[in-house]
Amino acid sequence: MISDATADAILAELRRDARTAATLQEACQDVMQGLVEHLSESLQLARTYITVPWRSLPEADKVFARTVAGNFTAGHLLRDDTQVLSLLGTAGVEPAWRDRYSSKNHLAIPLLSPEFVAEIPMISGLIDQLGSSVRWYKQMAQPGKESFGVFTGTFFVDDARTGRDNSGRLLIPAQDFVDQYGIRSVFGVGGQFQSSGMVLICIFFSNVSLEETPTWLLRLPVMIAAVTQSLVSDGRIYPA
Repeated sequence: MISDATADAILAELRRDARTAATLQEACQDVMQGLVEHLSESLQLARTYITVPWRSLPEADKVFARTVAGNFTAGHLLRDDTQVLSLLGTAGVEPAWRDRYSSKNHLAIPLLSPEFVAEIPMISGLIDQLGSSVRWYKQMAQPGKESFGVFTGTFFVDDARTGRDNSGRLLIPAQDFVDQYGIRSVFGVGGQFQSSGMVLICIFFSNVSLEETPTWLLRLPVMIAAVTQSLVSDGRIYPA
């Protein structure tokens, strides 16, 4: 646990760093890296995802999403407007975790259908816990006033070794990762840009056992949104 004053100071510093970013991806990377540096004793891995249509992904990400769909023999479901969970920021104790293109399995996860997502326990668990705030499988909003809605709930797994979904499957299937890095609690926070329908989610893997998501982290998506709304409005999501 950290004090309110420390949390305020961390968020203020992360805000200053993110303000200089030229893209949403750069801002999310800066924030995730800053969090891991501040919470290095407990935070092993921190990641930010957004939802974007497949057509808006960088070319390498499109190929990755297409490959994922093909591996599940669901390539025929992938369309230009298919929403994809796109990894934007990533930081952790391993150097490979500090580059989004080093992600072997989670760079771009197409949300092809409820049935498809159900085959991925952590993602389906994430959607189950946060899904009441988001229409995941269709265009999520009509263009309108730029605003940001925070999820009222959080994604939370109190014990990464034993936490299971409604079907009895481990929510964190990568148990070798859990064992090697002593992961105990996994938690996530997020919100939605109302004008674009884009969802932003931050997920954290901690070696400390927690009873709930730290309340101060609920402010993190709001902070990211506040300093990146102009980038989102201008379509500056990824580097050119």
